[in-house]
Amino acid sequence: MLSTSKGQTTAIGVKSHVLFSRLLTSEEYWALLNLNTTSEITDFLKQTEAYKDELETLPSLKAHRVYLENLLRSSILYEATSFLYYLSGVRRKLFIDWLGWYEAEHLKSIFRWIRTKRLDRDEMRKRLSEVPGSKLSYELLLNSRDYNDALDALKDTKFHRVLEEPVKRLMNGEESLFSLELAIDNLVETSLYNDLKNLSEKEQKLLEPMFGSRIDLLNLYHFHRCAWYFNMTLEETLSRMLPVKYKVKTHHLREMSKGRTWEERIDRLENFFPVYAGIFRNALAQKDRELALEMSIKRYNYLMALAIFQKGSPGFHTAMSYFILKSHEMDDVIRVIEAVRYDYDRRDAATYLIRPIISEEEPKWQ
Repeated sequence: MLSTSKGQTTAIGVKSHVLFSRLLTSEEYWALLNLNTTSEITDFLKQTEAYKDELETLPSLKAHRVYLENLLRSSILYEATSFLYYLSGVRRKLFIDWLGWYEAEHLKSIFRWIRTKRLDRDEMRKRLSEVPGSKLSYELLLNSRDYNDALDALKDTKFHRVLEEPVKRLMNGEESLFSLELAIDNLVETSLYNDLKNLSEKEQKLLEPMFGSRIDLLNLYHFHRCAWYFNMTLEETLSRMLPVKYKVKTHHLREMSKGRTWEERIDRLENFFPVYAGIFRNALAQKDRELALEMSIKRYNYLMALAIFQKGSPGFHTAMSYFILKSHEMDDVIRVIEAVRYDYDRRDAATYLIRPIISEEEPKWQ
């Protein structure tokens, strides 16, 4: 049994290297940026190893942006499904909990749809993909008349308990979905991070920096939003942080809160975590600072995943880091589609891609 497990681990590691070789190159990113229409992007992607199978049946001239983006997102879920055959036990659980990222995004999209109903039900359904291991019923959720109905549709899922309080506040008149979306993210991220503890010591050591730094930056990002946009008290803010911590602990956040401005708070953060402070300082100095901050955080996560992918012999850590890299490529390609559709300046668009295609960046760690 042990040799079988080891063989399966090696197999997914090798398979991940094959798929990694099919990720888009910097030259292909630039080629995409220099196209003029969604149809041209579709034609180009059909010629790549990574996307030809998913897009082969999509007529280029009828490639609606939303439909194309949905097919691109489905490609990573299709790849993930093929990996589940090789996984069991704690590795399978961690992998399915990682797929919870996509489950969470779909659920947040559904709550946003309930709030606005800008699309009809059938059109909304087309924007949702089946996530391996998910227990969400899209049909029940899309039949919801209000937030309470949606909560009832979640009664047999892990989301029901954590969303009871946010839904209650929404039904009582709270306008923002921020608390609800934060509760969804916190559940998914906590489950995933806790799964690491059940891996072998070697695998945990390899993967913890990738998921741990994500936890750190999510907490810092949420801390920023709570204080900057929602004017929450410190205790309200801390109550919305992830219950799991990596390097950034609650006492670090309390120390940051003593700063009167964000510049002062970043100065305090720099005393403990200069790399994290640099991410926030540089992004918040940009003209479109929130977009820059989101991109900078994802870029740090991308570079961390790349470093971990390249460590050691092929194994489970190789597969997990590959899928992180692939998920960032999805985000980048979709951003390219938006840049082409709205005819943004292509070089400006390139600076907001997660993958650093303008200049090679060396990852720096805490």
